[in-house]
Amino acid sequence: MSRHVVDRLTDFPAGTRRVVTVDGVEIAVFNVDGAFHALRNSCPHRGAPMCTHAPTGTMLADTPHEYSYGLDDQLVRCPWHGYEFRLSDGRSVVSPDVKLRLRVYDIKVEQDTVVLYT
Repeated sequence: MSRHVVDRLTDFPAGTRRVVTVDGVEIAVFNVDGAFHALRNSCPHRGAPMCTHAPTGTMLADTPHEYSYGLDDQLVRCPWHGYEFRLSDGRSVVSPDVKLRLRVYDIKVEQDTVVLYT
């Protein structure tokens, strides 16, 4: 496993996101209220950049004709076709058991530094 310094923690505040390139691969890094997530910056459907928008939530399956919004700040959405993926594991919201998912990378805060492992 390779270790890559992303930035100092003070320069990557909550609510920010950025793309880092490691060995030619773009990785989207998100700071959601102090929790860091790192995913491949390419939608597995058609390759759209996944770091275009801030993390979001979605409409949840509920009783017919009743709507509820949830999973706030836990998802990224493809800007081209609307596919939604969980930040925690890269799996599709609609079909979490299928192969269509984003690769997830280990990311940690070590001392005052955000570090990505590939």
